[in-house]
Amino acid sequence: MKVDKLHIRSRFKNLNNISIDFDKDNLMTVIVGRNGSGKSNVLEALVAIFRNLDLGETPPFSYHLVYRLGQEPQEGHDNNYWQEITIDADPIRGTLAKQYDVTVIDLLESSPLDPQSKGKQVSFSKLKRDKEGNAPYLPKYVFAYYSGPSDRLERYFRKHRTDFYRHLLKDKLDLKGDIRPLFYAKPHHSQFVLLAFFLSDENSPQRAFLREHLGIEGLDSIHFVMRQPGWAKQKGELFWGARGVVRRFLDDLIKHTLSPVKVTRQEDSSLTGSNIHNEFFHLFLPNVDALLNFSKNLSDDELFKMLESTLLSEIISEVSIRVKVKSSKDPLTFRELSEGEQQLLTVLGLLKFTGGKDSLFLLDEPDTHLNPSWAAKYLKFLHEFVPNHKTSHLLMVTHHPLAIAELQKQQVQVMWRDDKHQVHSREPDENPRGMGINLILRSDMFGLKTTLDDDTNQKLLVRK
Repeated sequence: MKVDKLHIRSRFKNLNNISIDFDKDNLMTVIVGRNGSGKSNVLEALVAIFRNLDLGETPPFSYHLVYRLGQEPQEGHDNNYWQEITIDADPIRGTLAKQYDVTVIDLLESSPLDPQSKGKQVSFSKLKRDKEGNAPYLPKYVFAYYSGPSDRLERYFRKHRTDFYRHLLKDKLDLKGDIRPLFYAKPHHSQFVLLAFFLSDENSPQRAFLREHLGIEGLDSIHFVMRQPGWAKQKGELFWGARGVVRRFLDDLIKHTLSPVKVTRQEDSSLTGSNIHNEFFHLFLPNVDALLNFSKNLSDDELFKMLESTLLSEIISEVSIRVKVKSSKDPLTFRELSEGEQQLLTVLGLLKFTGGKDSLFLLDEPDTHLNPSWAAKYLKFLHEFVPNHKTSHLLMVTHHPLAIAELQKQQVQVMWRDDKHQVHSREPDENPRGMGINLILRSDMFGLKTTLDDDTNQKLLVRK
């Protein structure tokens, strides 16, 4: 999946009559600009667009979007086969079918697009996802991550999460392949990523990353706290009547735990101060061998999906992981890792376990808590963990100049507001690669007149 061009015609937040030209020839496009310039709104607009397309709903605003989907090479051809999809959408056109004008052009990687080609028209009924989960003209997956506390992106994913949960309860999911077409990563996913990484070989990129960049040498123990969910009808039953893949997961897990304990205790305190009691089940895996024995029939991505599914079923209350680290003779809990370490693990796991062919990754300031050393390596980390560069696209918003230091200018979009508060977007004047941090900060990408502190700069101006 490669996003090519997006023209937002009617207002979406502070975006109105703005065109963004993404780099369809590389894995990633990075958006920079000052606060309030609309960077995050671009990612949110794309989420809103693909959500409504997937669900067959009215377009959220008027827009013109061009993107490509990669296909397997056609018979008699060695090059990848692409479909270029153009969607012209406007919510004021009348019926839903008239609100969307969809054109599809078939092309080979080696053949330039014929500007005279009009392509074929596709009805909106064939564009949206059908009851069997098929959507041949949409990206296979849209994944998003936002480092801030706001739910500005998460709310767009709730319908897909709810539908996934319903299928989960009805045992209609195959975790060897199924995942939500729209997936929003949250902080708790970082612990699931960590456990899944320990299923991989000692020499795998995942384990090497844990050792070299997080200083994690091994797994000490895992403490699962399960809770009676609100939907439980069989109170007193071992896992409260859980069914399907979640039940199979829990039944396998308890076989490898050490002295499971079920207790009733206060869960929370309401706004009125009254106590809420619930039943909890403590399951303890004493070492990495217990995890490996429990997961011997699972791949790393299947373990990740099973943990996430159990969380969605409202049964997981807490996961406490202790790891062996280079910096301490005693094991540390996962929560003792820095915010930056946890954040990085969440994003890389999102790419590794939920990515694949025709995936769109939308990352909003994922490098917020990273030090300069990691920020400079951040795009390299992303390159290593995206499963399919050829047919995946990663769009990222950042304020960190080091994050773009190795990019060509066509991989960057600079956003700004003019004197009338109109938002604009364009490619920078020069390639960030080779400029160095000082020149990047003083370029049109960040717009600093000087990198000196204000007091020193004022003194130099006076001397002049």
